[in-house]
Amino acid sequence: MKRVLLIGIFIQLSLTGMCQYIPNSSQSFHFAPNFNPAFTGIEGYQDLKLGYRYQWAGLGDGAPKFINASFNFRLKEPLDLTLNAIRTSMAKKQNNEIPKLKRIIHGLGVNVFNEEENLINRIGGGVNYSFHYPLGKDLRLAVGVNATLYNSRVDVNKIYLGKNPDGSPIVISDDGVIRELQAGSSFTNLNVRAGFLVYASRYYVGFSYLPILNKGLNNPSTGIDDIETAIGSPNVYRAVIQGGYSFPVSATMDIKPSVLALMQIDNTFLIDYNVKVYIQEKIWFGVTYRDVKSMIGMLGFNLNEKLGASYSYELSGGNARQFLGGSHELVLSVRLNNFKRQLQQTW
Repeated sequence: MKRVLLIGIFIQLSLTGMCQYIPNSSQSFHFAPNFNPAFTGIEGYQDLKLGYRYQWAGLGDGAPKFINASFNFRLKEPLDLTLNAIRTSMAKKQNNEIPKLKRIIHGLGVNVFNEEENLINRIGGGVNYSFHYPLGKDLRLAVGVNATLYNSRVDVNKIYLGKNPDGSPIVISDDGVIRELQAGSSFTNLNVRAGFLVYASRYYVGFSYLPILNKGLNNPSTGIDDIETAIGSPNVYRAVIQGGYSFPVSATMDIKPSVLALMQIDNTFLIDYNVKVYIQEKIWFGVTYRDVKSMIGMLGFNLNEKLGASYSYELSGGNARQFLGGSHELVLSVRLNNFKRQLQQTW
């Protein structure tokens, strides 16, 4: 039983620590609508993002792997008289006089993800909706809502308990009660969250509150009241706060600092401090410091108005670095129906 108890503690601590981000990404600005649904439809084109993250490479075959895909677009475009206009200067002047109701944006998005974290396999997807209302010439208020459904399966058969083990692996609930977790246990959850965003062409600030609804569906009876905490959920935090600004340094260079703060269920914060440098909006590089003592280096290219690609490497801090190794992430961006030839904005 002692061996089983130690394994149970290891499962509890490791899984809870590995599931703090939706999605688990070192390039969160690419997947902004997944952190705050108010970002959905913010770009003036159909935005497809494909991401692959190989975390803690030092673990070898047991290293966690994450696949994220999102697609965001506008259901309703704001009226823009500059499109197909004969006299652009006159159209821009008329654009400033368009009623606000005709400048409203409706956004819709979908995201799917698959996570393999040694004993845990999680697969799910979500739908986002957003409403963007113009507050001024270059200022908008957006509100959004997201519903995510996912299934987490625990494969305890991957644990070696020794010859003739005396019990099943366990988890420990918040009240300290030891519970058995049967092999092949599967949990399905539905989450609903909402957020708002105030943004302009060069800055943004937003807030998203997650646990509006967090409901288990057809989950097995394990005696654990909080399944989310027991097996490690992508929703182990209450809220997200985001902000960023774009400083033009010259005609060809912009510096874009930003902050992403996650409020956990114990009301403490995990914070990412980011800064990216864009050169002619064609190549960019940046660094992120996570206050869990890890550093991230990033490099990206906008190949043209339709395609972009970026790579990041995260180096874990602390004494565990020599065992965990670094984390690699690759993101491919596809901009469809990009008639205005826009690139991704500040976020």
